[in-house]
Amino acid sequence: MDVLCRKCSRHRILLVTSLAGVLLCLALIHSLDRWASRNSIVKLPKQVNDPSFDLRTQDAPIDMERRWEAEYDSRVQRIRDICDKDEIVAMRRIWRIATNRRFGKETYCKTKLCPVIVDEQKVLFFCFIPKVASTSIKKFFLNISDISINDTLKNNDTAFHISANAALRRISPMYYPTTTINRFYKIMFVRHPFDRLVSAYRSKAEPPKHEVPYFYDRFWHPIMKKLRPEGAPMDQITFPEFVWYLTHSPERDYDEHWAPYWSRCDPCLVDYNFIGKLETAKHDFPYAFHKVGIESSPAWWSENYSTQHSLTVNYFASVPEEEVRRLYSIYKLDFELFGYSIDEFLPSGNITKI
Repeated sequence: MDVLCRKCSRHRILLVTSLAGVLLCLALIHSLDRWASRNSIVKLPKQVNDPSFDLRTQDAPIDMERRWEAEYDSRVQRIRDICDKDEIVAMRRIWRIATNRRFGKETYCKTKLCPVIVDEQKVLFFCFIPKVASTSIKKFFLNISDISINDTLKNNDTAFHISANAALRRISPMYYPTTTINRFYKIMFVRHPFDRLVSAYRSKAEPPKHEVPYFYDRFWHPIMKKLRPEGAPMDQITFPEFVWYLTHSPERDYDEHWAPYWSRCDPCLVDYNFIGKLETAKHDFPYAFHKVGIESSPAWWSENYSTQHSLTVNYFASVPEEEVRRLYSIYKLDFELFGYSIDEFLPSGNITKI
């Protein structure tokens, strides 16, 4: 009898030990699942105040697509709401009606006046903005339109843009009457306004004069002569000097590489169907073109956000806060229309004082 009892006890111990082992394994598996879910990152569109926003989520693909749809809808609605409150529409000029094609023949129209690429067959209306992937956009339109240009021009940005601007049909935002423009799928892309300014500065002011002679003759030499003492070197304009120029010049004299978005594409007069952002370019570009039946690989747009936001913050660190506030007041409508923030550029805060 004692032997039997000892055998039963051993069986109970083995059973309890086995159950404990199973429970321990299940707990370990559950912990690993939770760790994996916490470290599985799916990028969503950035929040209006955070250019590097990521959201950790386990949503199914269909739920993720709904999140993107909601984000895109909110961008368009934001513009409508702000334009309804702003008097900027009354300031626009009806004479901004122009095209680089008239009666089937080429005519000259500056890109500042005719910034919209149109494709009537694909009912596509795209307002391009310098320093917002404009080179890639023009290459893409040339590609889908089967328009070829001299390959030697592709290595020269200025020559390429001149050729592409002539080859693509362009119009002013208000060229079409309402009944016509409503047939088109209307797109514009933006980026953080200060990121664009740094990109423009790096492209048009940092290179030596022989690479961008027009900008030195038209802008940088006159500014350096005005701001620097006699005999000082006139080699390269600094970023604070560039900002000073922006805050002490009338907007009508701005080059198109730093003119405000709203003054170029007229989002308060043209009801755009899609507002894309370079911060989410790899998703936004394919999505927008898919809407008109054009397939576009994310790889085509993978390198379009060349100026990282952290680099922009570094450049602005050398600019006095008062100048940053003046600069913001010039681009304030762009910040509001497209949901960007200036908070991190104001060490003392108090944005309400602007």
